[in-house]
Amino acid sequence: MSKFKPGCLLIRVEGDTTRFINRCAEEEISAERFCSTDGVLFGYIPQKDYKSAQSLAEENGCELTVLEKDGVSYTLQRYRRRLGLIVWPAVLTAALLTSQCFAWAMTVNGLSKIDEQLVIAAAEDAGLKIGSFLPSVDMQAVANHILETIPGVGYCAVNKIGSHVEIEINEAAQIPTVLPTDPCDIIAAETGTIVYLEVYNGQKSVKTGETVGKGQQIVTGITESADGKTRYVHASALVLADAKFTREFTLEIHQKERKYLDETQVRWSIELFGKAIPLYLPDGVKNAAGQAVRLFEKVTGFLFSGPEKDGPADEKQPVLWEESSSRQPLSIGGVKFPIGLIKTVRESYTESDKTFSEEEALAALEHAAAAWEAENLADGEILSREENMSVDNGIAVLQIEYLCRMDIASPKKIEVSFEDTGTEGQQT
Repeated sequence: MSKFKPGCLLIRVEGDTTRFINRCAEEEISAERFCSTDGVLFGYIPQKDYKSAQSLAEENGCELTVLEKDGVSYTLQRYRRRLGLIVWPAVLTAALLTSQCFAWAMTVNGLSKIDEQLVIAAAEDAGLKIGSFLPSVDMQAVANHILETIPGVGYCAVNKIGSHVEIEINEAAQIPTVLPTDPCDIIAAETGTIVYLEVYNGQKSVKTGETVGKGQQIVTGITESADGKTRYVHASALVLADAKFTREFTLEIHQKERKYLDETQVRWSIELFGKAIPLYLPDGVKNAAGQAVRLFEKVTGFLFSGPEKDGPADEKQPVLWEESSSRQPLSIGGVKFPIGLIKTVRESYTESDKTFSEEEALAALEHAAAAWEAENLADGEILSREENMSVDNGIAVLQIEYLCRMDIASPKKIEVSFEDTGTEGQQT
């Protein structure tokens, strides 16, 4: 029989087989390939006629036995459990593909002063949170909402990496940036006496030889044209002055000194839908196991060697750890799944108390001052400098008074509206 035919049964009938065959014909029970051997009948009947054939066998005193089941229905039934090997991986793959449409993890990068929870709360207000359906979330709208609602955010971008959302933040600088197209004045960055003044754009407010205070206007960006109209320009100038100013450099006398050890641990975790599942023993379990081993050693030592003699206790510095983590999501054919590996590298170190003497503190502060001068006064000329060192409440302070010939020009943006018809703006 073909396995692709409907279900059929191979039967064996013992007894009055002739009467059984005649009764099957009367009841229109189709039978195939019947043969009789020594009063035993063998043949095939359809699955749907089995109960009728069994009743006829009982009526005629025959014994009917099923020897084999064959056909499509029985083949499918036989392999129904094996189909799970194909069905369940397909279901799991479909679930993973669907799950990447939801946000399962969210991180905020680039913060130093702004609270991370404040950013996450602002994102939730804009419709982005754990479990959100990502195709329905406007990432640009979320970034704009964070920029508008949180003071101090200079730049924000929201990126989707599979089911992981990263919010990139750049905090705004304290000093507003003046663009080359913005109308502005030139003010003094430091107090000093002007020795040379060259105006490139704008109108000067002071003369060479005058002393100006810090923040005083030197060149104005508000000028008047030949026809009497007010113009706003981006002022620019070279202002060399003998500037006098003071800088302070501080150092804590008592500090913690960190010493790294040659011991590094690499820990792995599985990230599943935003949750990290560690593949290592937690520190608490390891510490408990270590204490149990030490206790066992003490007990066995006491039983076999007697009580230990008290000696000087070895002072051991506690070992601390510094961790850095990296995440690698699972990606197949460019499709990123909400599953990945997290690699955590732990570097061990010890901390010890470090107390600076006044000579060491002075040397460290002078080194810091030299680095600051190289960065900020490289374009100027230091005419004189006076140092004054003091220590108060555990803080060493190095105060240096500078006299430096330098460019003290600093732009200051002009907040202006061009609604008045009698004004015109020019940005150069």
